[in-house]
Amino acid sequence: MKKTRFILSLITMLCLAGWAWLRKPYSPSQELEPIVLTAFDIHADRPAGGYALAEAAAGWRGVTASSYNPASGLLALAHTSSVTPRDLTSRLKVLTPRPVSIKVFPEPAGTSCPVPAAALASLPGWLLGAGIFSAASLALLMPGRSGKPVWQ
Repeated sequence: MKKTRFILSLITMLCLAGWAWLRKPYSPSQELEPIVLTAFDIHADRPAGGYALAEAAAGWRGVTASSYNPASGLLALAHTSSVTPRDLTSRLKVLTPRPVSIKVFPEPAGTSCPVPAAALASLPGWLLGAGIFSAASLALLMPGRSGKPVWQ
């Protein structure tokens, strides 16, 4: 019985320590709207035109940041998820006579994580549940006033 109590207390401590280590504390940034990054090929004839487009786009509703790279001809816009890339494309086409297209980047080749992200995200909850279950089991095995376990 002592060995069982020791093992249960060890499992309880390890599970609760793992939960405390893996859990994410509350952060005010969790309430912010997600940001989407969209890159556009704008084919500007001069760098000044690309910078002017970036400056104009920075003032649009829903756009949080904009940047133009004259070497690649890419205009990158960070925007909230309430603004679609299609809306941004139509606004950019109004401002420039040149063609505007969304830049599609290739998926990186190589290996990926074999463990699904959902399984990793649920791990703290499973550890908390296992810790509570083993603590409850341990409480039932602890001796009461009579010296016998509570469940007897």
